[in-house]
Amino acid sequence: MDATRESSTEEVTRLRDGLNDLVRLMTLPGLWMGGEPPHTVTTLLDALLGIATDLDQRVAQQTSELVFASEALRESERNSRLVVDSIPGLVALLTPDGDVQFVNRQILEYTGRTLDELRKWGTSDTVHPEDLPHVVQVFTQSIASGTPYEIVQRLRRSDGVYRWFQNNGFPLRDTSGDVVRWCVLLTDVDERKRAEDALRESERESRLIVDSIPALVATLTAQGDVDVVNNRMLEYFGKPQEEVKQWGTNDIVHPEDLPRVAQIFRQMIPSGDPHEFEVRVRRFDGVYRWFQLRGRALHDNTGGIARWYVLLTDIDDRKRAEAELREAYNGFADAQRLSKTGSFITDLVGDDHNWSEEAYRIFEFDSATKVTVQRVRDVIHPDDLPAFESVIARGMTGVNVDFAFRIVTGRGAVKHVRGVAHVVERVAGRPMFVGALQDVTDSKSAEEALNRARSELARVSRVTTLSALTASIAHEVNQPLSGIITNASTCLRMLDGNPPNVDGARETARRTIRDGHRAADVIARLRALFTKKELTLESVDLNEATREVMALSLSDLQRNRVVLQSELADDLPNITGDRIQLQQVILNLLRNASDAMTGVPDRPRQLLVRTERENGNRVRLTVRDAGVGLGGQDMDKLFDAFYTTKSDGMGIGLSISRSIVERHHGRLWAEPNDGPGATFCFSVPCAAEVPSA
Repeated sequence: MDATRESSTEEVTRLRDGLNDLVRLMTLPGLWMGGEPPHTVTTLLDALLGIATDLDQRVAQQTSELVFASEALRESERNSRLVVDSIPGLVALLTPDGDVQFVNRQILEYTGRTLDELRKWGTSDTVHPEDLPHVVQVFTQSIASGTPYEIVQRLRRSDGVYRWFQNNGFPLRDTSGDVVRWCVLLTDVDERKRAEDALRESERESRLIVDSIPALVATLTAQGDVDVVNNRMLEYFGKPQEEVKQWGTNDIVHPEDLPRVAQIFRQMIPSGDPHEFEVRVRRFDGVYRWFQLRGRALHDNTGGIARWYVLLTDIDDRKRAEAELREAYNGFADAQRLSKTGSFITDLVGDDHNWSEEAYRIFEFDSATKVTVQRVRDVIHPDDLPAFESVIARGMTGVNVDFAFRIVTGRGAVKHVRGVAHVVERVAGRPMFVGALQDVTDSKSAEEALNRARSELARVSRVTTLSALTASIAHEVNQPLSGIITNASTCLRMLDGNPPNVDGARETARRTIRDGHRAADVIARLRALFTKKELTLESVDLNEATREVMALSLSDLQRNRVVLQSELADDLPNITGDRIQLQQVILNLLRNASDAMTGVPDRPRQLLVRTERENGNRVRLTVRDAGVGLGGQDMDKLFDAFYTTKSDGMGIGLSISRSIVERHHGRLWAEPNDGPGATFCFSVPCAAEVPSA
């Protein structure tokens, strides 16, 4: 507008100046004959002077209007800037082509950049590099189409930190509908964006947690409509989520249970009270199974219901067991007496108990007296009281329990009792248990006797090895004894010399002492190997223990013409175990390997003993022979007690060996060789991996 007014004023001024020049020219002396211009010319000149005067007035008026308009425009722009600067956001005005024309003070302060720098936002780091392509694309499309846009993007602050902003662009149009300017408003939404991201992450984690629960889980709205179900529920029903939401009108709930469940839901949702009930639901293959449904409401800060959580737990197996138990309870009195099994129905909360006759007999209670929890507690063995208290506490919560403890009857007899108790129904909200208990004293005694027998068999196995090692032991002891005699004779001769050879005698005496220790060591190893003792854990060098066994067995192996080879790993870590028992296993494997090659005449009788490390911080010992091998029919029975392929064998060596290895948390196995013979191996954990006893 200023440019238009200025142009108009300049044109009027030029016109006025031209008229004045024309008047001066026409009144020049000597221009007209006679000295004075004609009357018509004078009249014209007067008219021209009037026009010039009028033009002067118009110029003055327009100049005044221009000054006023200019001041008004500046005041308007100042007011507009004040208004824009007061807007609580970042505001920019753009040309119709999208070039930055004006920004408010907040943008300059936030970005720390000049207007010229902000005009280059598309090629700088003002917009986050990850967001820039999308912003440019949406902005370009909007400018071209003239439609508003909205973008959520990150904008760089003066300190280099990017924050999330909502970028809204609006076109301003003239009366003809053409875009004359763009107004851009950037609103800081960083906190909201982070909160939304945190909420999404929380919802994602919640979904992962719900999906990881080993049960069927659903969330409902405050009105009771299904909102979300976990993957396990979708997999179990074999239906999409939309169909699961319509459980009240399809076949998910058993038709016989549906009216009852619907009624419970109608009561549960308005009340907000937790509910728990049993219902049959349909599996994807059409089978209905019993589930326990628990519903709990989540309340908001005002106490209103925000949502519902529903948990479905499969109890079908338990329900079937309870049904079978009820049937057994009705007709197994005789079986209870024969099996020493008693039954009971218990209300723990009310301390009301209904016992069978056999249950009374097991506890040696008078059947005419009332059973209470305290009365049972009074006969529990003192060492088992904590376990008993734990079972009672769990039962009070309404869960199935199983138990095993000792009781001391009125006559002082100690009995072992085992049992189970299942919740079969609830009366007034209290769990009712049906259970069975059994006197297992005889079986416990038999088990302890069996353990004693196994221990004795292990000792017998060690003793039976004695005869096979007699020759080896005699040879091992005979060598140092012979050395002692020889060295003693030599020592005497040296002392009888003239002069006596004292130094030689002293050295001979040292050899005598050494041979004496060798003989003592042989006897000590023999006594330890065949002494009856319990498992003694210590740090064991498996290579050293193996070398001692090979030394004891060497004479026996040589007599059988067995070539013994060893490959003992240098870096083998120690293990924790009973040295003597592990040596018994190694000795048994060497003897078996030697016996397997006794009847082999057509190939070398080679026996290889190897130690090595295994993955998982374990060590392995391998005994490989070239004997008759293992028949396929023998593999399954090889480690059974009293099973043997030897005509003079007892069949307990490998069984005891496996028991010893398993007590060391290891494994003993056999496998046929690719060629002749068989390989026996055992693997045990290193010292750090053995659980404490």
